[in-house]
Amino acid sequence: MAQKILVAEDEKILQSLVEFKLKSSGFEVHIVNNGAEALEFLKTRSVDLLVIDLMMPVMSGKELIVELKKNNTTKNIPVIILSAKSLEKEVLEGFSLGADDYIKKPFSPSELVARVRNVLSRKNSS
Repeated sequence: MAQKILVAEDEKILQSLVEFKLKSSGFEVHIVNNGAEALEFLKTRSVDLLVIDLMMPVMSGKELIVELKKNNTTKNIPVIILSAKSLEKEVLEGFSLGADDYIKKPFSPSELVARVRNVLSRKNSS
């Protein structure tokens, strides 16, 4: 069974790119446009990993991670931040929120897949 990934990203072009690359690499992919939609999705479905943009309308990625970590059902889902925020302090803040990895935009789609696999393998070996 394919591992399930939820991608919270508001840019349509990036949604398509990430979805195509992850699906073609064997993952089941679901796309939402913001953090609020991600929380709504997770009320009824589970995923193995989240890929989250930080700058989104309605609910930012930062707010989403804070909410995920408060909830016993979602607090252990691995999170990869995919963001244009690339200053060292922003990356460190992402990790302090509980992100498992941080990928700076622009990014290599192949690197994204490698990092997704790496985070999932760490999750599965613990």
